[in-house]
Amino acid sequence: MKNIISRLFLIQIILLSITGIAIAAWNEPYFILRDSDRPSLIQDNSGTYWIAFNSWTNPQNIWIMSSIDGISWEDFYRVTVSNRTDYAPNLIQDRNGRFWIVYASLVEVRSTLSFNYDIKLVYSDNGTNWSNPVSITDTPVVDAYPYLVQDENRRYFITYSSYTNESINDLDIYMKYSDDGFNWSVPIRITDAPESDIFPIMIQDQKGKYWMMFDRDTRKRHEPSLNKYDVFLMRSEDGIHWSDIAEVTNLSYNVNYPFFLQDKNGTFWIPHMTGITGSEELGIMGSKNGTDWTDSILLSNYSEEGYFKTDYKSMIQDRNGTFIYAFTSARTGRGIWLMNGTPDSDFSKTHRIEFNITRISDQNDRNNSIRTIEYEKRKESGVELGLFTFLAIFLIRMLKKPSS
Repeated sequence: MKNIISRLFLIQIILLSITGIAIAAWNEPYFILRDSDRPSLIQDNSGTYWIAFNSWTNPQNIWIMSSIDGISWEDFYRVTVSNRTDYAPNLIQDRNGRFWIVYASLVEVRSTLSFNYDIKLVYSDNGTNWSNPVSITDTPVVDAYPYLVQDENRRYFITYSSYTNESINDLDIYMKYSDDGFNWSVPIRITDAPESDIFPIMIQDQKGKYWMMFDRDTRKRHEPSLNKYDVFLMRSEDGIHWSDIAEVTNLSYNVNYPFFLQDKNGTFWIPHMTGITGSEELGIMGSKNGTDWTDSILLSNYSEEGYFKTDYKSMIQDRNGTFIYAFTSARTGRGIWLMNGTPDSDFSKTHRIEFNITRISDQNDRNNSIRTIEYEKRKESGVELGLFTFLAIFLIRMLKKPSS
């Protein structure tokens, strides 16, 4: 009997290899909640799954739901109560077990096409009872797409996009940090490109290095396309002073709504929306080291069904090692979908990215409370000074050495 089972298993492997179907695969997406948008998915310290999201019907508010198995979502809790709009939540659980949600909140409607959003924060010790909102930004411009992370030293960072001023129609990345989650630094400007930079997501890898992934509007390169974004990446030693920028994708089709994480094996993943088929499909790309990236892999193909819009992404690797990919779709109303599986990428075929795109100008960096460019120059001059000192000492000793 064992021999028969072994032979059947071997035949299955052979068939899979012949047909090109990977054993490591994804299940079909399944629908969990309608009239909802922008899911942020985590698994907490006890193993419970949580998704923060904003309602799709007006007024949009922040909600949270939980699940024991990641399949049945039955417990729903309201997080914010607003008669305007609270949207784009990002949920984390910190190292002390406290839950935090950062989100964008509408604070002013100036005209039909003019709005003002601020970044706000709420917290909870049980995931069900939430604090009153705490304002993180208070500016006359739009602050949006916030993301919250806590590093191994327990410092919190919030990254977000903001208009530089009311007359310029592009978004740049800003950041604040805090050692307690309540007292936040002044804003630090990270980018100043003439195109919009959105969806900044910051992580700290297993070696302690910081990375920030974001999307940049690249439609000017691809005219007459009106909606075109690509993925970009930066890195940092301290989470505050950042490298120049690397371009991860430069594709003819749209790559948007990305997410960013590192799995338990140290592999980096960027799930994203890919427009390769003409529809807004599910895609993913991976890297073993953050610098050598696979091409975008298509995980869905709904082009034959018509328009299948897949927007805001979130992905985790749970305790069992399974990846759960959450996203918004308009396929069945506006709602949240999940997909379970394991990424399967060919890491023998990668392209190397170069961190060679200027991140911020000297002029704009002089307005930062922390001058990031000067910090990099000090590091470089420090290395040069160290080498000069070593060579000077070496030459002095050689000159003092008696000739034979």
